[in-house]
Amino acid sequence: MEPYKVYLHLELLDAMPRRAAQKGKILQFIRSLADDPFMPGDFTDKDRSLRVRQVKIIADYAITYWADHPVKMVVVVDIRKAD
Repeated sequence: MEPYKVYLHLELLDAMPRRAAQKGKILQFIRSLADDPFMPGDFTDKDRSLRVRQVKIIADYAITYWADHPVKMVVVVDIRKAD
């Protein structure tokens, strides 16, 4: 399978932790979505348009993403400290 493109807004980089170890784990996970866009999250939620989004907990942060399979891309829409 051809790798998907992974997109995220630049402001999400500011939401990442400052500690290199945590940030590295998050970036590694985001990069892995290109090769495995079907990767399930730890749970799901829905946005305003009722699109199902995956939420994965990595290094105490919740990473929210969804895959658009027809155009082979994954969109990371939120990174925040997990409660």
